[in-house]
Amino acid sequence: MKVSFCIEHEPKAQKRHRFGKGFVYDPSRGEKQALRPLFSKHLGHFPSSEPVAVTLACYMPIRPSYTKKNKLLMQGEKYQHTNTPDWDNIAKFYMDCLPFNDKVIFKAEVGKYYSPRPRVEITIETKKRPS
Repeated sequence: MKVSFCIEHEPKAQKRHRFGKGFVYDPSRGEKQALRPLFSKHLGHFPSSEPVAVTLACYMPIRPSYTKKNKLLMQGEKYQHTNTPDWDNIAKFYMDCLPFNDKVIFKAEVGKYYSPRPRVEITIETKKRPS
């Protein structure tokens, strides 16, 4: 089974957990809770016991401060984004929004690119276990 969907917003990264007096606070919690209904809508009856492969294509916004030459190169959505946020923090954020436990993910592929239209394209595919 393969499911693909797109989230039309600037890609977000998992923020570092904060430690207080006897408790741990996740500053990304509110943003994750806002996205969970969208993930549940697309992945409502997704089998969560089979191995899962995930592909994230993160399209970051083109900043106004970039040169005209770089802006032209970035229009094609193939110019790699090599600044922060890190790819692993982006993956952690979106994997925590999944309506199933992310321990079943055996393969993850993350790409970061510049685009005039910021978004995150997510593809989740189940794989059969070898017999």
